Amino acid sequence: MKQRRQASISIAALLLCLSLTFHCCLAANPEPQSPLSQGIALYEKKNYAGAQAYLLKAVHGEFKDVALAHYYLANSLMQTSKVNAALEEYERCYKLAPYSSFSGYCRMMLIRHGRTPDENDANHSRTRPLASQPAKASAPPQTSGRKDSDAAELPVSKPIADQELRALSSRLPRPVFVQKETPPASEILAGNIFHRASFLSESENRKSRAAEKLEQARQALARAESLTHSFIPSARRFGESDDEFRSRRADAEKTVSELLDPFRESVKAAETAFQTESSLFESCLNASRGYL
Repeated sequence: MKQRRQASISIAALLLCLSLTFHCCLAANPEPQSPLSQGIALYEKKNYAGAQAYLLKAVHGEFKDVALAHYYLANSLMQTSKVNAALEEYERCYKLAPYSSFSGYCRMMLIRHGRTPDENDANHSRTRPLASQPAKASAPPQTSGRKDSDAAELPVSKPIADQELRALSSRLPRPVFVQKETPPASEILAGNIFHRASFLSESENRKSRAAEKLEQARQALARAESLTHSFIPSARRFGESDDEFRSRRADAEKTVSELLDPFRESVKAAETAFQTESSLFESCLNASRGYL
C-alpha cells in the first residue's frame, strides 16, 4: 500500500511539473497579435499616437479592406487633431461598410466638416431592391383601381415618432448659457490708460470665466452629439428599399441637426465671448505696462 501511495504521489508530481513547463513555454512564446488588435488595445488605453502606428500598418497591410481598421485609425487621428487625415479614413470606412453599426458616425463626422459621402461610390455589396426588378409575366401587378401614376410613386418614408423624439430630447444636456460680462468691454476700452491698467486683475478673471464657459459649451455639444449618434440609422430595415432607407436617414439627420443647433449656437457665443475677453485682457495688460 505504501509503495502504491508513493507511486501515485510521484505520478501526480510529474504531471504537475509537466503542466508548469507547458504554461511557462506559452508565457515565453505568446501568440503574436495582429496590428489591428494591438492598435485597438492602445486606442482603448487612450494611447492615440501609439495606436496610429499599428493601425497605419494594418490599413496598409492585410486589413486594407477592413472598415473597422479605418474607423479606429480615423478616431485616433481625430484625437490628435489630424482632422484632414481623419476625414479621409472616415470616408474610406464609410465606402467599405455603408450599412455597418458605425457608418452613421462616419457620415456625421464627414457632414460636420463639410464633406458629403458619395452614396454611389460606396461598396454596397447587396441585392437590388424589388422595385427595380422586372415583373414576371405570370404575376402582373394588381392595381386595385389605382391610377398608373400612383403605382409609380416611391413609397413615402414613415415620419419620426413624436414619442421617440421626446425621449431623445429628454436625454440631451442643457445648452450652456453664455451671459455677457458687465461692464461691457467696449466701456472699459473707452476709458483712459490708467482706468484700463486698474482693471487688469478683473479682466484676467473675466478671461478665465469665458474660457471655462467655452469648455463647458464644447463638452455639452460633444455629449449631445454622442447621444444623438444612435438616432441616425446605419442599416436598412427588413424589406426596406435603398430609397426608403436614404429618405429615413435624411429625415433623421435633419432632426438631429435641429436638436444640435442650440448647442452649436452656444459654442459660437462662448467663442465670441472668449475672444472679446482675451482682447480686453491684452489691452489692460499693455496699459499696465504703459502702452496705449
